[in-house]
Amino acid sequence: MYLFAIESDRVSNAGVASVREALAGITIPQRLLIASAVVYGGVFALLLEFGRPGLGIGYGFFVAIILAAAATGPYLGAVAGLGALFLYELAVHERAGLVLPDFDHAPALVRLAAFVAAGVVTGFLAQRLRLMLAQSLSMLEELSDIAYGRVDWAALDRARAQDASPDGV
Repeated sequence: MYLFAIESDRVSNAGVASVREALAGITIPQRLLIASAVVYGGVFALLLEFGRPGLGIGYGFFVAIILAAAATGPYLGAVAGLGALFLYELAVHERAGLVLPDFDHAPALVRLAAFVAAGVVTGFLAQRLRLMLAQSLSMLEELSDIAYGRVDWAALDRARAQDASPDGV
């Protein structure tokens, strides 16, 4: 029984292969930034269509902020939070027009603090994670050298003796 009544004897995965090939040249941070831009656009479009305060659609910007901050770092994460606030206010005040005093009322300031904090914290943690990963890969390479006998023990002993000598020569 065919669920979708497809009469073809052969299923082609050419589309999957071409997408995989196209994505092969894009790095993970670039993919995260692309996904972030798509989420920004989607949430903004939803806010324009259905937006009014209280529906919770604006919380979708947190996903975009987290994706952007994870791809970059704390400073650009904060910028991503500022951008989210700007897009939120622009969508909510679409009919009345956006003016500077719209940004200094309490809900906007709370949103600003939350969006920027999410970007900074996520960016900081992502940056620390990348640093720890680099350090662990370096340590793994050194352990691999020891395990497979690729260490010049005589050179290490000479370097250790030179460091221990009082004149450092």
